Amino acid sequence: MGYSSWRSLTALVVLALISSTPALTEAISCTQALQFLIPCQSFLLGVGEISSPCCVGAQSLARATISSKDQETVIQCLQQVALTVTVNLDNAKQLPQLCKIDGPVPEQLNINCDA
Repeated sequence: MGYSSWRSLTALVVLALISSTPALTEAISCTQALQFLIPCQSFLLGVGEISSPCCVGAQSLARATISSKDQETVIQCLQQVALTVTVNLDNAKQLPQLCKIDGPVPEQLNINCDA
């Protein structure tokens, strides 16, 4: 799988992980957000099972995206990445529950971050 496919897969998962947990001190970048989700790649593509490293990364991403600016950055990043890869949407929607991440979970990628 190519780098762009990986980034696309990761993007959809990030949308599902934005929550109301404590923020890190620095703003998160798109690259950082995608790096958190690297262990989730096979699960999000529908070719593997959920794993402990995946949940650790997803929980870390949720904690890192508390500010509205961070959430906007991550959503826009994921929207762009999700255009290039086919993600198992059922798995992506299950990720927050399976990894015990609380908070609002967007159902679709067409969220308007400017609103």
